[in-house]
Amino acid sequence: MSDLVLIGLNHRTAGVDRRERAALAPADVPAALADLTARPGIQEALILSTCNRVEIVSRVDEAGPGIGVLESFLAEVSGLPQSELSESLYRHEGSLAVQHAFRVASSLDSMILGEPQILGQVKSAYSTAVEAGSSGPILNNLFQAAFRVAKRVRTETSIGEYSVSASSAAVELARKILGSLGSRTILIVGAGKMGEGTVRHLADAGAGSIYVTNRSAEAAAELASRFRGTAVPFDQLRYWLAHADIIIVSTAAPNVIIDRGMVASAMQIRRNRPIVFIDMSVPRNVDPTVSDIDNAFCYDIDDLGAVVEANLGERRGAAAVAEKLVHHEANAFWARMKSMDVAPIVVEVRRRIEEVCHSELDRYLKRNGPRDPKEVKELEIMVSRIAGKMSHPLVTQIKSAHEDPTNERALLTMISRLFRFHKDLA
Repeated sequence: MSDLVLIGLNHRTAGVDRRERAALAPADVPAALADLTARPGIQEALILSTCNRVEIVSRVDEAGPGIGVLESFLAEVSGLPQSELSESLYRHEGSLAVQHAFRVASSLDSMILGEPQILGQVKSAYSTAVEAGSSGPILNNLFQAAFRVAKRVRTETSIGEYSVSASSAAVELARKILGSLGSRTILIVGAGKMGEGTVRHLADAGAGSIYVTNRSAEAAAELASRFRGTAVPFDQLRYWLAHADIIIVSTAAPNVIIDRGMVASAMQIRRNRPIVFIDMSVPRNVDPTVSDIDNAFCYDIDDLGAVVEANLGERRGAAAVAEKLVHHEANAFWARMKSMDVAPIVVEVRRRIEEVCHSELDRYLKRNGPRDPKEVKELEIMVSRIAGKMSHPLVTQIKSAHEDPTNERALLTMISRLFRFHKDLA
């Protein structure tokens, strides 16, 4: 017999400093896996290391000692004192380890519920384990199943359909007001992190012409080049107010850089065609009274926050459906795994009981002399039926033993001793 275990720490159990110390660089993972699987009791292993979590999934000889080995290993490679590390760790065994792995792959355990990046990270961790030779039949089955479950969650629930970041909410608002963005001219004012995230979401949404401006021309050019956009001089801001349909502002300026007069002038040139301002800056960079101008729509960071909060509510609703799906799939997977795990014992129990019954039949036939072949055949059939009825209750108990993990090992140990199985069957 063997056990499946999982230990880890994440954004809920450890601060960023501790997560950084526990994290492994991608280049270091293959050697770490080789080291780990060479330790006593560790049969298979996979390491998932991201900015928000470090987890080890392993097939071990026995759960308790195996978890101890994994904790010692993680303390060694991270340099964290084991007492400090231990207080941040979660530990799962058996079906709970399966369920956790499925939840992680399906983005139900992510900092941002439903984010898609984690599935790619899990797939990358699995590929590394396969290449390192540390993933065997149990982990192969586990993660192939996890990928199928994650796909079901994406296709059968709406968990990934709602924007839950300010930059994605900005794009969603623009699309709701103006429809398709494919033919729209979009100006990004500011080339910082928020501006970068917004450009990425715009590109994903199929936006047409994207222009980037920033006080630093180099920063604007660098950001624009990464997304096939065009950098424009910051001193041409007035011109672009008249020619852009959507203007997304995210700068560190301490005051308004787009006032009502500038927009009123731009609207005359635009002949009153609608224009959307999304001001993601704090303090605000767009005069809020711009909204008083006909066909000028202005939204600030609080408006985006309301969109994000509403969408998080939608994702939480979808997550409830996804959790039920994952729970069902995890239980079904674990039942299949345990059935495979005890298959050699089931076969051996049946064989031993049938062997005893047929041995007694042979003894009876030898003692009582020759018999009619037809009668012998009927006796053999009868003995096989007796053997089947004797083994059935034991086989049923063995197959359902995983439902009560507390008694499972005791039952299998008792049966192994009773039938004098070899150690590898127990």
